[in-house]
Amino acid sequence: MNLIYKLVDKFLMNDFSKTISKIVNNNSKDELTVFDVGCFQGNFSRSLQKEIKKKTKYFLFDPNPNLRIGDFQYHKLAFSNDKGSKKFYLNTFFPASGSSLNTIHVKDKLWNFTRKLITGNLKKQFESFDVRTDTIDNFCKERSIDFIDILKIDTEGSEIEVLEGAKDMLNKTNIILIEVLDERKKFEEKYERVTGILEKNYNFSKVLEKRIWSLGTLSNMKAMDILFKK
Repeated sequence: MNLIYKLVDKFLMNDFSKTISKIVNNNSKDELTVFDVGCFQGNFSRSLQKEIKKKTKYFLFDPNPNLRIGDFQYHKLAFSNDKGSKKFYLNTFFPASGSSLNTIHVKDKLWNFTRKLITGNLKKQFESFDVRTDTIDNFCKERSIDFIDILKIDTEGSEIEVLEGAKDMLNKTNIILIEVLDERKKFEEKYERVTGILEKNYNFSKVLEKRIWSLGTLSNMKAMDILFKK
């Protein structure tokens, strides 16, 4: 199942990168900065690298200490609304999805039950440990990063906290690709909160993919990838 997810993720990231690269390849900037927040295997940045025809600096972030991204280095930290440390929940059964600072996947009883039914594995699905957290604003201030051309956020449910920690840089970012994820019954409220924050600075571009497939009928989660641009 992890292999299937990786293949689908790679396909979607290729599709997203083509849409975004058309925008940035046509602007007048010679050099770009990309933030890949929740980078996982680095498929998004790797796809952009193939499509963007300009000099680009990539910053990849993920609190999972066990990732092997290959040609990219990544910062082992989680962006949130404050600097310090928080509990990170690693999905040991399905590392490609559901690992987050947020506990919504941990509480997803239907997904847990299905895992046990398919694998017969009765072991605990999630391991938790403390990870380093920072805000996008603070990270950029400490490194004198004054503009982000492309900000991708895929943090499995903690996207609100990431945005709260980027109040300054949201005024200095050109394009945002964000996954909105929550329980189905809470999804519309989460969607309204995210769009409410971003519509202050951005034009709503389009929904790139309704990723209800993410856990399919095995979960009560709903996810959607949305593109915003100045």
